[in-house]
Amino acid sequence: MNANHFSTLLEHPADRQACWGRINESYFGALRVQCLDTGTFDARMDAYALGPLGMFMIEAPSHRVARPDTRHEIVLDEHYKLVLQLEGHGHISQRDREFHLHPGDWSLYDPRVPYAITNPERSRLLAITIPRQQFKGMKIPDLHTCEAHTPAMQGLYAVLGSFLTSLADQLPSLPNAVGRSVSDTVLGLLASTLATHSDEQFGAHPVPGVLKARVKQFVHAHLADPALSLDLIAQQLRCSKRYLHRVFEDEDQTLDRFIWQMRLERCSEALRNAAGRRTSVSEIAFAWGFNSSAHFCRVFKAQYGVSPREFQRREAERAASPALTH
Repeated sequence: MNANHFSTLLEHPADRQACWGRINESYFGALRVQCLDTGTFDARMDAYALGPLGMFMIEAPSHRVARPDTRHEIVLDEHYKLVLQLEGHGHISQRDREFHLHPGDWSLYDPRVPYAITNPERSRLLAITIPRQQFKGMKIPDLHTCEAHTPAMQGLYAVLGSFLTSLADQLPSLPNAVGRSVSDTVLGLLASTLATHSDEQFGAHPVPGVLKARVKQFVHAHLADPALSLDLIAQQLRCSKRYLHRVFEDEDQTLDRFIWQMRLERCSEALRNAAGRRTSVSEIAFAWGFNSSAHFCRVFKAQYGVSPREFQRREAERAASPALTH
């Protein structure tokens, strides 16, 4: 999978802390970085984009990063942040509380709230940025492995932690085409964790934001099923269609439109990648839940301004053009 690679070893030793600060700020906003190691500060970061998620493999000696408590210095970014401890130990301080991370532990928190993360020894981390839009209308609680006290929550924390640990090891070898599917899996596991947390906090009836997250995950998981519909979603999630419509009232599009929009995005991705260009337009359309090639071509052109075949041809030419310049 394509990545941007960064290393402080390319800098003069006296400039490495400042370099690490610039690298972190470019992805995570205004942060103050403090090196706690007296030796050579050799830190590395590999940045990946998987669908809407940013994923960052970080390896660094003992150091501390902090978002300052000075309001005008805080960048109001549009992401939540999840940090998984892979090696070493970490401490997160936020909202006058402190949480300890051991290998396999993870924390989800709001980076707009001042915080500090300290790694007292050389550590390896996976950091994930999650656009707030993914959980629009939902108040996201801080989640920390050490606060999972029920078997259900402990199980969900462990499942997500295990999946992310395996993902961290496999990121460099994954093909770019699976990025969206992998991000859907991560978001689905996180949505399940949030839903269970909400059930434990508020009872069996989920708050609208939680239900919306579960609906979106259900849609992503069943896009290829031509039978996907409001009736099926309502049946599987045990709510009325009327309530589904109400939950999506603050969205820019209806739930029906959201389903077709996601299908079109998956089809465009299939047309864009090399494997897709060896597959017919009809096969791609049917693979993602369309049951009429003519309907697919019509809505695709309305969305992208060109027919699927023309889109496919342009993407093939764009992919081939770098090779022609050598």
